Amino acid sequence: MTSWSYEDTGLPTDALQISGVTVTPDPPKPGADAKLTIRGTVQAAVEDGASIDVTVKLGLIKLLQKRFDLFEELRNGSPTSGWSVTPDPAGGPIKPGEIELTYALSPLTREIPRAKFNVTAAAYTADEDDLASLRFQFDFMTPGF
Repeated sequence: MTSWSYEDTGLPTDALQISGVTVTPDPPKPGADAKLTIRGTVQAAVEDGASIDVTVKLGLIKLLQKRFDLFEELRNGSPTSGWSVTPDPAGGPIKPGEIELTYALSPLTREIPRAKFNVTAAAYTADEDDLASLRFQFDFMTPGF
């Protein structure tokens, strides 16, 4: 059984078209560093003011619902914690072309309950147009955790 999966829930008209997602290590392990990398193609420049709405659920229980300012997260991120993007927009807009967005968490908490977590991430442009949307499932019930 796979310990995680994702579904691209975006639209063909979204400014960011997702081509793939990886998690390192695969599968993620409680107490270890983790990275989520989203690869895709930016169709139109993404300006400062873009945001990401993240919701984390355990069954029907909402554990987290938060809006993140994408560029603020990029400015404050580090290689071990937070968001980064390649190529780096260096404070300017994210230009059309191939892109990798990485979220690093150092480390995952050791106290992750043996459960299945559902995570949704919906990103929006500065004008509140759809940018991209993903749904994840992380299964920490799998033997070996």
